[in-house]
Amino acid sequence: MKSNYRPIGDFIELVDVRNKDLRVDHLLGLSITKEFIPSVANTVGTNMSNYKIIKKNQFACSIMQVRRDKKMPVALLKDFDEAIISQAYPVFQVVKEEVLSPDYLMMWFSRAEFDRHACFLAVGGVRGSLEWDDFLEMELPVPSIEKQREIVKEYNTIVNRIKLNEQLNQKLEETAQALYKHWFVYFEFPNENGQPYKSSGGEMVYNDALDQELPLGWRINELGNIIESHSKKHDFVKDELIFFNTSDILNGDFLHSNYSDVAGMPGQAKKSIRKNDILYSEIRPANKRFALVRIDAEDYVVSTKLMVLRVIVSKINHLRIYQFLTYPKFINKLQRAAEGRSGTFPQITFEEHLENHPFIIGSEDIESRFLKFLTANYSQFFSRRDENRILAQMKGVILSKMSKVEYRKTEEVL
Repeated sequence: MKSNYRPIGDFIELVDVRNKDLRVDHLLGLSITKEFIPSVANTVGTNMSNYKIIKKNQFACSIMQVRRDKKMPVALLKDFDEAIISQAYPVFQVVKEEVLSPDYLMMWFSRAEFDRHACFLAVGGVRGSLEWDDFLEMELPVPSIEKQREIVKEYNTIVNRIKLNEQLNQKLEETAQALYKHWFVYFEFPNENGQPYKSSGGEMVYNDALDQELPLGWRINELGNIIESHSKKHDFVKDELIFFNTSDILNGDFLHSNYSDVAGMPGQAKKSIRKNDILYSEIRPANKRFALVRIDAEDYVVSTKLMVLRVIVSKINHLRIYQFLTYPKFINKLQRAAEGRSGTFPQITFEEHLENHPFIIGSEDIESRFLKFLTANYSQFFSRRDENRILAQMKGVILSKMSKVEYRKTEEVL
């Protein structure tokens, strides 16, 4: 045992308060990402009196299947004064908060090193559960409470900035979706007098292909005439490349930038990509495994399970196509189509689901104005995404430095 470390069990105690009088009805679950989440359990007919009450600044954890999941789910309740959780979760609290800050302890639980250690100790059962006594014997350094608060403050500054960026990006996404629907679904874009076009009597023309009316001067084209599914094989002139599978992209974001030995890459690592390509998973569209390539990508190779969509018409911008392909209603349509196909996974193909899909093209003025909006919108969106990636790295640095903080004397801790 390191001389500057103490067992977690020196600082915490179990809490077991049941919801006997059914006073608390806010039910929470516990996620593998170490957060409390709204419970999705079916509680119809369930006796809620046996559920555990958890209060603010108390922890809940799961010690089951730690080795299988390679994480120990544990979370600190901060957003509610009290809630109820499954009786399967141990609930515990810090004995003396003037000695150990709950927020500081939660930071320690958030470290990758903590999860690796918990996984190493988890040997119980088929899936590898962690014994409670082994959890109590896991160690951490405890500096002065002043130092703990300083570390927590620095960490929370970064966490809060990340949350703010995520909230602002959510607003940007909602604004883009709302504007698209207003202009290209309801056709209420502003006319020359600034009035909503359709409801102000703007001229509409029936379109046979869509079986609906379009504004005068608007037209449709098939996506296959605007984009292609690029399938050129990578040349593999380097020994190491960055490989993206479907699991390596999510909702517009690339989840890593790690180089791998070409010789060890899976057989589906074949396709080359370039800047402004749109990567779109063929599997389960609802999972939002898509991303826009925003950098020169000579060192990237992607899976054959990712469609590489490339704009081939000079008058249509890649952002316009990206916004259309990631519009929630369009994603839902693709998901329904995927689920209707036979096969192991709900899957789509370019030829069957995208190539002949109609794409509405507005007047030159409307397309220009919408693109101007999209350019500004995505500029802010991706800028915040990039900032959050840097902030996440800073979070990791702070967590890694926790093992090097100055430790309090033993008599001050006990």
